[in-house]
Amino acid sequence: MKLIMTNPTVVLIAGAVSPIAVVVAQHSDYQPHYLVGLLNLPNSKIPDELKNHTSGTHIVPGRDQDWLASSKAPFADVPNVGFSDIEFYYDDEGNPVLGEYYALSDNGFGGIFEENSADFALNIFHVSVRKPFTYRHGESTFDTYTEARTLGTAILHDPNKFIKWENGADIEVTYQIPDSTWDDWKEKRVLTGRDLDPEGLAVIKQDCAVLGDEHMPAVVMVNPKTGVILSPFVRTPDIDSEGNFVEGMFLSTIRDKALCKIEDLEANSCPDVKSEDVDAAGYRRHDPSGGYEGFALLDDGSVAAFLEKNSGDTTLGDEPGARVYRVLPGDCTPGSAPKFDKFIGYYPFELNAERIGDVSPIPGSSRHVLVIERNSFPRGHLFPAPTMPANKLCVVDLEDLDEDMVMRNKKCILNYHSIDDPWDVDGNGIFKAAMTQVTNEAVIVVDDYCIVACTDTNHPWTNQFALNESDVPYFQEVSDTRFMVICFVEPIFNVKYPLMDKTAKASKRKSSSSSSLKLGRARVYGLLIGFVVGLFYFA
Repeated sequence: MKLIMTNPTVVLIAGAVSPIAVVVAQHSDYQPHYLVGLLNLPNSKIPDELKNHTSGTHIVPGRDQDWLASSKAPFADVPNVGFSDIEFYYDDEGNPVLGEYYALSDNGFGGIFEENSADFALNIFHVSVRKPFTYRHGESTFDTYTEARTLGTAILHDPNKFIKWENGADIEVTYQIPDSTWDDWKEKRVLTGRDLDPEGLAVIKQDCAVLGDEHMPAVVMVNPKTGVILSPFVRTPDIDSEGNFVEGMFLSTIRDKALCKIEDLEANSCPDVKSEDVDAAGYRRHDPSGGYEGFALLDDGSVAAFLEKNSGDTTLGDEPGARVYRVLPGDCTPGSAPKFDKFIGYYPFELNAERIGDVSPIPGSSRHVLVIERNSFPRGHLFPAPTMPANKLCVVDLEDLDEDMVMRNKKCILNYHSIDDPWDVDGNGIFKAAMTQVTNEAVIVVDDYCIVACTDTNHPWTNQFALNESDVPYFQEVSDTRFMVICFVEPIFNVKYPLMDKTAKASKRKSSSSSSLKLGRARVYGLLIGFVVGLFYFA
């Protein structure tokens, strides 16, 4: 017999009477779980803080070949565009408030073509996410979707003028605003999607957090309750082959304002620069959509800061995964900036995954975090599809690295497109569910058992399957920001639970491999005996 490798995950044994497939695992070890329910935050319910300010003047609707965009731009208000991070909301004593969260808005409108969010006011929502659920006690059931509630909205602004670039560039509102509806925001120094692309948030207490940006990429302190910027931004240091910081060398992207001429910013003619401009300026070039995507506040008080990917318009393409840095927060007083402490290692992707969506700490742990992985699914609704979904939740050990600084102890516990729904909480008679959105970009572990996850909508490109609205019963709900609550059968997020215990895994693998080997041998021997008996019979 010989082994024939047919693809990266399946091996066929040739020479046997029938091929025997042996699955070579990635890191999937899906844990028993159940869907608690779905929620939506309606796009139509715009907070008062975001009303009566023009936005969307840079949008060219309908440009994408796969997704359908709203034709209503420009907008009279600043719409809700979904969230790129979700974190605990804390009371005045520093305790998490059950069911309440800070939710970080993305940098604005779907930026899949070019920079189009220079008139989107960056903001952080305070939301309530509570889903009625009874395990069908007495056959009690609830609506398929429950509305999440907005409890407050903080617009990011920089009254202390901390945000300045090395070339003297200032924030967008000092150069241009869409119209007079922004006069008050100009005076307030409101930040826009041209200034920062906020994707990561680590909340330390009610009025202090570390914010991660993709445009440079960089980190900065912010008050999530008021939206006030608390420090200058700090650029991301480059690393050498040993993971040491390279003095004076930083990452940058084509949307870094430091690479624009001031007169071009004043004339609104520098939404980005060319890739070679980044290289020529002495920076290490990275993709403008590849900066900080996930922050996790660890139990030791530091932040695990994950770059989104190592692909796209980047010079990091030969690295074995997404970079992860350890960041030390400032002391939460104005002017106290965060600090890069060390390079932790590389986060490795599963097959067909392209980027991370978010990261959440495991409560009480300084080494284990939960990571969303995703790719660019969907691209239309016809199958075979140009891209199949690769959306998973994985737990990874930040400290267990191989010789190449790659995190090797990883376990993927949930597939977003194969969610168990044994209680049929969505009421469709089907006991499977899926979080069908390309931009699943926010997740939080809320206790030993449960997570809350939500979407960035890529507004106004919300029709990501290019569907006919009249054919979809919950079209509006899936166009809104969506939340799902999932609980696991076992307390897998308790630090005492041996989810990542290598000894237990090795014992399980050995037992499974032994059983599989015995079963495989039995099948082969049985088939061979049958074949020989058949020869004698027909002879």
